[in-house]
Amino acid sequence: MNEIGVFGVEDTAVQVCWESLPAADAVLRAGDVDVPLDHHDPGRPGAVVLEGLAPDTDHELVLEVGGGRRAVGAFRTLAPPPGRLLCRFATISDLHIGERGFGLLPRVRELPARPPEEGYAVRCARAAIAEATAWGAQALVVKGDLTFSGRPKQWELVAEVLGDAPMPVHTTLGNHDVVPKSTDGRDILARHGISLADEPVSVDLPGIRLVVGHSAVPRRSVGAVDRHQRETLVRLAGGSAGAAFVTLHHYVDRLPVPSRYPAGIPKREGEPLLRALAQANAATLVSFGHTHRNRRGTRHGLAVTEVGSTKDYPGVWAGYAVHEGGIRQVVRRISPPDCLEWTDKTRRVLGGFWGLWAPGRLTSRCFSHQWPAHPGSAQR
Repeated sequence: MNEIGVFGVEDTAVQVCWESLPAADAVLRAGDVDVPLDHHDPGRPGAVVLEGLAPDTDHELVLEVGGGRRAVGAFRTLAPPPGRLLCRFATISDLHIGERGFGLLPRVRELPARPPEEGYAVRCARAAIAEATAWGAQALVVKGDLTFSGRPKQWELVAEVLGDAPMPVHTTLGNHDVVPKSTDGRDILARHGISLADEPVSVDLPGIRLVVGHSAVPRRSVGAVDRHQRETLVRLAGGSAGAAFVTLHHYVDRLPVPSRYPAGIPKREGEPLLRALAQANAATLVSFGHTHRNRRGTRHGLAVTEVGSTKDYPGVWAGYAVHEGGIRQVVRRISPPDCLEWTDKTRRVLGGFWGLWAPGRLTSRCFSHQWPAHPGSAQR
């Protein structure tokens, strides 16, 4: 038995992942919920979601195999935000469609090699969209790095993948989409019904406004937010009748000089944006991609997150449940075995450090955040 444990937790559900299971039939149990695992292939990675759990409750995760029973973990379900559930949406980021290998020390490749339309980047993106759809997402936001190098064939594949999504799709660019010799993919995306605007755009869902900005700079990996875009983003978030969800590809650096790899938006540009957003609409959650890591923090009173890539460890998508009084984020691993087998291989990058660094803490991936206009604790 190898590394079975909790990856994502919600108010009434938990995602459990493993590297392999024995040949014997097994059952996972938490509270009054149990799920047979006899349909999962022995020796292969897998994941399952246990639903129908009591919210805001401590649970023991128990594995039963061949008449034996042992605890394999413990977790607490989230307390849902106050008020009625209004809507759900999802995000994915850093698809890198067209990529043929990941990382350094070692560089991991898919062997035997597959054609791009069957490669790991496409498989993981399609599976993420399918899982977000089953979860109940009513809209999908794609936070940049749709392609690996912005080539026409890559844009065609992106357009096919996103065009098959059964919900509205809202996209922005990342640094990989605007590298030297890249092409503008807007026309290709448009033919498949996917719009990519030059200016920040907003979309209203029940209880929240999605605001999508553009931080990618042609031929540069570092991000930028000029005064015009900052004012537009703030106006859109501040004009929401309710809460706002603001997203860009690049994160905002906390220090005056670049402090992390890959470089984000310099503090001198990004900090005024976060400050102004907090002043315009305190009921705002800001989320970035780019780092391929799951992180969570607070800036000027705003909840700020980074969510990992679809195609390298741990290989994730994020769901957001919007309530009258707050928002709940859940990050889940993309669970088809052929996706898990690939993303598990990428754990070895950087001498194994990637497998420790990229997932982030459970509390960074999954949490309930209460809008500050409502009394009580700001976040749980």
